[in-house]
Amino acid sequence: MPVARNVARPGDLTGRNKASLAKEHAEELATREKEIALINAATAAERSDTVVEAKPKTPEPVVETVVEVSEAVEVETPTREFRVNTAIENMTFGHDNHYDFEEGVRYRAPKALYDHLDSLGYIWH
Repeated sequence: MPVARNVARPGDLTGRNKASLAKEHAEELATREKEIALINAATAAERSDTVVEAKPKTPEPVVETVVEVSEAVEVETPTREFRVNTAIENMTFGHDNHYDFEEGVRYRAPKALYDHLDSLGYIWH
């Protein structure tokens, strides 16, 4: 069985170039890694503080006639804030209502949608 070598062969130009470039740019790479870590931490903090309104992706129906109502009655549906524990793409809930959810993002949605996701085990507790 051949023994693994840690030293590049004398004829291995690519390996020698890689090693010399790694030594030359080690400080620059360390600085860049710190910048990336700070950016990732800021992005994670922003995602945890933001609440996204979960709305269906379907377009609103086109209304041809407009009927004026003297007093509009607003019906308020109960909502819940939650996070999903896995990414969900193109989920259908109800007739022609399609949703996308990203892991770790806070959403506000109707209680019926929350209960459905919770019954399937997708809500992060």
